[in-house]
Order: sequence, then C-alpha cells, then structure tokens
Amino acid sequence: RMASIACQKAVNAAQFTADPTGTANFLIKYRNTIAMKIRDPHLTENIIGAFVDSMCPPDKASRHIPSKNVDSFPLDAILRLFVGDEHKNSGILVKRILEGYVWLSCQRIAESSGYQSYSHRDVTPKGPHLLLMAAHSLVSLCHKFGWKEHEGVLIGSAEKLCMYGNADNALALVEKLAPSTSSSGGTCERSLICSRMASIACGKILGSSQRPTTLAAYKKLVKIIGNYCPSFAPRFIALAEHLDVDSILYPLVTDSIFRSAANDSTKSFLNTLTNCCAQILHSDASIDLGSIVVWVIPTTNRQFSLNNVYSSFLKCPCRKVYDWQVRKSDHRGFLADLGPLIRMGEVKAESYQPRGRGPYHFKITKLKPRRVPVASMGGLSCSCSTSSSSRYPSYRSHQQPTASQNCILKQHRAALSKRRDDEKKIGVVKAFLSPEQQSKLGSRKRPANHSPTNAGRTNPVSVSAAPACAGRIIPFSKNTATACAGPYSLAIRSGVQGQLHSQHAAKKQKTTPEVVNLLDDDDDICIEGVLGPEEAIAKRRKEAEDRSEIVEIS
Repeated sequence: RMASIACQKAVNAAQFTADPTGTANFLIKYRNTIAMKIRDPHLTENIIGAFVDSMCPPDKASRHIPSKNVDSFPLDAILRLFVGDEHKNSGILVKRILEGYVWLSCQRIAESSGYQSYSHRDVTPKGPHLLLMAAHSLVSLCHKFGWKEHEGVLIGSAEKLCMYGNADNALALVEKLAPSTSSSGGTCERSLICSRMASIACGKILGSSQRPTTLAAYKKLVKIIGNYCPSFAPRFIALAEHLDVDSILYPLVTDSIFRSAANDSTKSFLNTLTNCCAQILHSDASIDLGSIVVWVIPTTNRQFSLNNVYSSFLKCPCRKVYDWQVRKSDHRGFLADLGPLIRMGEVKAESYQPRGRGPYHFKITKLKPRRVPVASMGGLSCSCSTSSSSRYPSYRSHQQPTASQNCILKQHRAALSKRRDDEKKIGVVKAFLSPEQQSKLGSRKRPANHSPTNAGRTNPVSVSAAPACAGRIIPFSKNTATACAGPYSLAIRSGVQGQLHSQHAAKKQKTTPEVVNLLDDDDDICIEGVLGPEEAIAKRRKEAEDRSEIVEIS
C-alpha cells in the first residue's frame, strides 16, 4: 500500500506536465527495483498505465504542454521496459508512448531562466531526434508487435524531423531502421516504411536549403537514394553539377570501398555521377586560360646590363618600375650600364628629386610589355617576394614591400595549378567510365559562369616603347632641360617635364622660396655675385621681354 500511494503521488498527469523527464526516471527506477521486490503485477500495470495516460491521453484535447523540455527524456530506457514484457496491451502502450513523445518533442516550451523564476526563455523544438538513440529498442518492438502497427508514427517522425530542420537526422534514422540482408520477417513492410521515410527526407534535402555540407553526409544521401528512392537520382545529379568537385564530387565517385559495398541500384547511380564528374572536370580543363601581360626583357638583351643592383628587377616579369633612393655619384654608372637597353627601347632611366628637392632617386621603367600564355607560364619566375638587392641598405626601394602583393605570376599560378590537377583527376575518373562514356567525354559544355578561371584575369594594356636617341648627357646640372642632348635626353627630359608640372601646380597653391644646400659638394653651383632688388627686377623684366611675355598696352 505504501508503494501504491507513493506511485500515485509521483506518476500522474500534473506531475508529468511539471517534469516529464523526472516522472519517466521514477517509473524506470520503480520497474527495475521496487517492482522486483513486491512482485505485484497489478500495481505495476496500473503505474505504467497511469504514465502512458499522462504522456498520451486518450482525449487529444486534454494534452498539456510541459514546463520542461524533453531533450533528456529517457525514451530508450522506457521502450526497453516493453521489449521482454508479455502483456497483451504492450503493443498499444508502446504506440501511445511513441505518439506522445513525437508530440512533446514538437512543442515550444517556455522554461524558467536560471534561478530567476520570473524570467523565461523559449526552447525551440527539435523534433523527435531521440529516436536515433532508441533505434535498437524500436526495431525490436516493431519486430515484436508488427511494423505495420507503427508505420504512421515512424513516417510522422520523419516529417517532423524535416519540419524542424533535422533532415539529416531523418536520414540517419532510416539507416538505423533499414533491414539488413540477414533479417527476416516483416522485411517487405519494413522496407516500404524506410522507403517512404527516405522519400520525405530526400525531398526535403534536395528541395530546400537543408543540404549536407560534408562528404560523409553526401555518401549517406547517395546510398539511401540508391537503396530506397531511386526516383530522386535525377534531382541529385542536377544538384551535383553545382557541388564542389575537389572536396565532394570527385572523392565521392572515386571511393573504391564505397563502390564495392554498394548494391546494383547504387552502383548504377554512382556510374551516372561519375560521368557527370568527368564532364565537369573535362569542361574545366578545356577552358582557355588566356594570356597575361608581363614585363620581360629577353635574355639576350639583359646580358648588356652587368649591375647587380637592379639585375633581379630586369629579370622579374611582374614589375614595371623600380624606383629607389641612391646617392648621385652612382647615377652616371647606372646610366652607362643601361645605355644599350635604353637605345634598344627596352627601358627608360630617370635621375630626379621627388618634389624638386631632397635626396636623389633613380628610376628604371620597362617600356615593352609582352603577352605570355598562362598555360606556358611555368617557366617564369619572379623576385617579388625577395628583398631589394641594393648594396645600400638605407637606400632600398620604398615600393619593394608592396611588390609581392601585386605579383602577376602568383595571381595566375593558382589557375595553372588547378588545370594540371584537373587533368590528373580526369585520368583517375576515366578508369570508372565505360568506353562509350569515354568517347562522349567533352560533348557537354559547362556554363561559363562555372569556370574557375574567369575571375582574376587582367586585361592587356598596350604600351608603346619610346624611341631611343643618341648623344650625351650632363648629369646633375641645375638646367637639366637644356643639358639633355644625348642618348638619355628623352628619359631625362620626360622626368624634368614631370617635375616642372608638379612644381607649377605647387606654386599655384603657395609660392615658396627655393632652398639650395650650399654644403652639398655634389651640387654644381657657382655663385658669381649678389644682385640687389632693383637689379634683380630689371634683369627679370629684360628676360621676360626677350621671351615676349610682356606686352605693352596703349
């Protein structure tokens, strides 16, 4: 009597609504301990009946949403209580327990947050995902009481899992419930139920955003489609054209172990996927990678320059301009060394001061761009990632740190590497194709927007090389524009014109007096005398009249 009174207090509708998991744990404890000692079958039957009525009332309208979620509900332990039970109504009780759990798992429950009873948070339902952990007991009960009796509950569970975004759990449940080759009894009904559940899950996955993200999940999907719902194969093949070939499609169709374990239907499905993969790889490998514009000086012409300061720049196909700070006494040697290349129109050399003052810089500009096919780019190498080779560490180029970021070869080397990788994969995939499929390989063209080489291509820029001139130059003169009359005059004149233009723009904003460093021995300056204000104005007026810059208005 004491046990009966205690069980009536612990197992009832109000207690189950307050704490479903606690009520279920009490029933399991009673069934495994107290019921073994008192051995009162009638009392045990009443307690189990009260629990089932609380979990799934006969009147559906009298159901109450529990105060706590059922994510930790001991469903597997509850079902195991009926595996060895020989009661005549056990089958009906098991069905009602499953129906009650499916309903409870789909309810949005407002739980109290932490220790604050007045604060609540909504728990998003996940669907009957605990059926996965109880699959072994569920299969035993379906064998015992009949698969047909539980068909509605199982199919409804797959629908609810898909409804709440757990289609992958629905597929996993189909795998656990699927019959093996050695199983007997009810196999036909079991297969039909699994087929209907698989159709629901596959339809949800292929028709919505609940698509797998891993290779293992796609293997499971292919296996289930091949075994239970082959009608979804065309939809999966249409999806396969948009899958990542390197991480999903290619490993899927070339897995020999997965192929050997598949049945005939799945193997036929895999053969179609293999042909699709081969077509995609062949289409990607057949795309013309085009050509790129590089700044390459032929090897025969580079031999004219023997200076190690900028030899790596002359060999580098990615860099057009090399500008660095260096003392003026070295400029004459640089110009003499680059003389043959300047006369050939390969480069242009400039000696200048940024903003017309300060330290001197020397700049080399390549003039002849050349177009090279990306497919034959493997023989080119560059020095973008290396540091400057100047013998003056403090005079290294300011543009050097950004050279590696603008490396032309690095931008296109990935496309060339993918082309070679695709060609190797085609050879592997061909081994799984029939001779007829191999002969038709390449007949289907992949859309242009799928090409991995469309992005990142650079449009060629037409650059005309400047003609060379002959003669000699007086370097470092203050009147450089009039001193240029030799082979380097064109390069120096263009640099001086750029300086004059920048100086003219600066004078528009603010006129500043010219500052000359009289302590610099390298400056070719000769002071002949000092003019007064009146003499200086008269001299400038006479020079302006000689240049017809002053017009007398009558």
